[in-house]
Amino acid sequence: MKTKFPPSRDVPKNYLSLFLNGLIGKFQPIYIYSFGSKIESFVKAGCFTEHVNQETHHYFLLLITESNTRIDHEVQEYASTHYNFGSITILSHGQIAIKEAINDGSRFFISIYNEGQLLYSHNGLSNFEHIGKVDPEKSVMKAQQYLEHRLSLAEGFLQGARECLVQKKYTIVSFMLHQAVEQCCILLIKVHLGYKSEIHNLLRLLRLCQSFSDRPIKTFLSGSPKDEKLFHLLLKSYSESRYGSSFSITQNDAESLYERVTSFILLTDEMCKAKIEILKAGII
Repeated sequence: MKTKFPPSRDVPKNYLSLFLNGLIGKFQPIYIYSFGSKIESFVKAGCFTEHVNQETHHYFLLLITESNTRIDHEVQEYASTHYNFGSITILSHGQIAIKEAINDGSRFFISIYNEGQLLYSHNGLSNFEHIGKVDPEKSVMKAQQYLEHRLSLAEGFLQGARECLVQKKYTIVSFMLHQAVEQCCILLIKVHLGYKSEIHNLLRLLRLCQSFSDRPIKTFLSGSPKDEKLFHLLLKSYSESRYGSSFSITQNDAESLYERVTSFILLTDEMCKAKIEILKAGII
């Protein structure tokens, strides 16, 4: 099957085609779906600067394999290394696992199979299998249950971080805050997409959140060098605080991260409750 692409204005399609052909050759998927795309334009002009008109693209893809062996990390690493005209976020799942999830009423996979754009098929045919529809009441119930459970975990980690701040255990503070952000991201993704994420990397989680909103990632990465530094510390804290003897964090950075994560938990609560109201509206 000839690969197809989500509509966009000035994307170098030959470059994207080359990337997808390489991805297909390396991982041998049976289907590739697009479940979203995001285009940002950048224009710079003036008397003393050259006119610049650029676009960056962020695609969200689902790669489906015949085997149920998970290859998420390898696939995402390949995309991050080989696609340079913006970014691509890829989720990878086996066909059997997806069918089981659909039979269990997965809002994420049912929506993609019914509404996503099929970019590649291994046999040149579309996926004609009848999938059915999402159960709105079940979606609301699952979202509400997930909100209560995951938000409670995030708030628990935040409370632990606060206690460690008082005790001046700043390295542990950073680890607890990492866990709080991870729980929030998992919650946001589940409520908004209906997808149960098993990703631990915060940057990958926040980029997946961009398929429905930029607000989560901009809480931590607004473009300032200070934000970059703080977020890098937060990323490193997951493993370095446990296994790296040289990892340390200052009181000021720990306090700044604590304030940022506190705001992020409030944002998560707000966004999830708003999405649940939208899901409820679908029942009426």
